[in-house]
Amino acid sequence: MKRTTWMLGLSMLLGSGAAVADQVSGKAEMNLAKEVRTKLRADSDLKNNKIDVAVDNGVVTLRGTVDTADERAKADSLAKVNGVVRVDDQLEVGSNGMKATLADSAITTKLKTEFLTDETVRKGDISVSTNNGVVTLSGTVQSEEARKKAVELARGHGGVMRVEDKLTVTAAP
Repeated sequence: MKRTTWMLGLSMLLGSGAAVADQVSGKAEMNLAKEVRTKLRADSDLKNNKIDVAVDNGVVTLRGTVDTADERAKADSLAKVNGVVRVDDQLEVGSNGMKATLADSAITTKLKTEFLTDETVRKGDISVSTNNGVVTLSGTVQSEEARKKAVELARGHGGVMRVEDKLTVTAAP
């Protein structure tokens, strides 16, 4: 009887150890997924693409759409962090469709028009580009006020997900 009780207790103890090990591996997989997502979001070429990351038994699965084959290769490479056994790359290459391209073009055109009509901003030399709702402003403006106004106008526009401010303030000639 004592031996049966002892064996039962030992098997329960060992069984709970396996459950704890499963929880640790689940937590490790969550950490791997977080690390991969962080690397993808930090990359200047990939941060405006929607890429889903899942990890199962050390295998990272990437799903979503990227703009180019080079971006796909870069995402695959960045996903190979310490602890990843393999990357299952299910990314599609191509824009989010004609509708997204037209929306990006419309945002760029409207912003350029607004910049030309705004007294504070129009004296600057501002380039505007939009990709998947991310507006990039580059070039020069004559004051910090003009820089802030350009960024404000871009952020206030419908369809804009984020504004990347690469404007430089230069003294007026």
